[in-house]
Amino acid sequence: MAISLRKRGTGAAPGIPTASTGDIAFLILIFFMSTSMFAKEKGLKIVLPEPGEGTKIKPENILQVNVSPQGQVMVGTALETPVVVAVPELRDVVARRLAENKDLAVSFRVSRGAPYRVMIDVFDQLKLAKAERISLLHVPLLEEGGGQ
Repeated sequence: MAISLRKRGTGAAPGIPTASTGDIAFLILIFFMSTSMFAKEKGLKIVLPEPGEGTKIKPENILQVNVSPQGQVMVGTALETPVVVAVPELRDVVARRLAENKDLAVSFRVSRGAPYRVMIDVFDQLKLAKAERISLLHVPLLEEGGGQ
């Protein structure tokens, strides 16, 4: 005589309860978020001056480096016409100008439409040329042909 373990009259199949699956998933998510190491975003290393009065610099001691919306780099002082320079040549041009004039400050101005990569490359070239006095200038929208 065979013995059956199944109860007669119940049609429910045996199963695994899943009521707490959402809770378990939430706890695992919190665990991995709290134990994970997130990469810190690296930015440009810039030492900013202390707030206070601005320093007046003579126009002949300011080397203007401008990046156009097309990514062209133009270099020149306020007293001369800017010359278009390739990004790899910028380091030599700025280093030569710094050697000629120890009081030289670099005025770095980037158009809002310029490629971001060009701005980073130009800034890297200025740092490689040992330019320590760099001024980052804001370009107003009106100058760019934009709105107010």
